[in-house]
Amino acid sequence: MFRFTLAAAALLLAFGLPALSSSAAAQDAQPSFDCAKAAAPIEHAICGDAALAKLDADLAIRYTEELAKAADPDALRSEQRAWAGERANACGILPGADDDVPDFSADQIGCLKDIYATRLTALTAAAPVPQEAPDAAQLLNGLWQLAEMVDAADPALKDVAQQGRLIRLDRHGLTSLGGQGCAGPTLEPMAQARARPLDADEQALIAQVDKAGADKAGAMAQGKDGIAGFCLGRLFALYVPAADGTLLVADASAVYRLQRLK
Repeated sequence: MFRFTLAAAALLLAFGLPALSSSAAAQDAQPSFDCAKAAAPIEHAICGDAALAKLDADLAIRYTEELAKAADPDALRSEQRAWAGERANACGILPGADDDVPDFSADQIGCLKDIYATRLTALTAAAPVPQEAPDAAQLLNGLWQLAEMVDAADPALKDVAQQGRLIRLDRHGLTSLGGQGCAGPTLEPMAQARARPLDADEQALIAQVDKAGADKAGAMAQGKDGIAGFCLGRLFALYVPAADGTLLVADASAVYRLQRLK
């Protein structure tokens, strides 16, 4: 049996089949690409090490997840392309011919593992807080009626004539009670918005809706489960659902309660 095994191995090598020390070594942990089509030296390095192949697969999964929920997917794509283009050079792996399968040192493989682990950590750190808020489209889109004015910076907005005013909310275009417009808002869960570095005005806006929610003695959530709308990177308005189906809205001009029209 031992002699047969050696003979079989010799025949495999004679016919030019890949040695087990290359891509076959990573069969139990396939990378994000087909090792049978590996061409660049960096690809051969990944296919030749099972741990590195798994890191490559894990990173591909994480990147896909983050891309699906990124506020700026084009920026993330550019960032990932730049990282992928630099990883070989950073570890001293030089470009070579497609059919050239060089030997890689332990230092080079270790360097690649460190680079992959660092990139995985960076993507994890950039991941937003898991979304627990209602879907933004379901929460906002539609025609609403002003049911109550809670507070207003402009005395004119406190006029009782505002009661019953119709307001259309749309995730592609929002307008405050005071007439300020935002053509392309970015909508985020409140928990995610609170984790951002916010300036004093933005913090004051959150404090407004928290106070209004607390004053409602349980009728409103205290601003924790709503949606934050950002316009050009700045907090534009907060939308907090109430237990009775109304919507508490806070923007730079006022804090008010809306009732959805069926």
